[in-house]
Amino acid sequence: MLLWALTTIGFLISLFIVGWIFIHFLRKALPTEDSTTVDKLPKNQD
Repeated sequence: MLLWALTTIGFLISLFIVGWIFIHFLRKALPTEDSTTVDKLPKNQD
């Protein structure tokens, strides 16, 4: 029972670390300031 609990806790800690690393680098790669920028509509060339 102790081995099962330690394995589960270790697995959850590993998932947390991997998730944190993924979110960390995802936030660095995708700047949040771009989500508020709106491009102007192109002028019609007709």
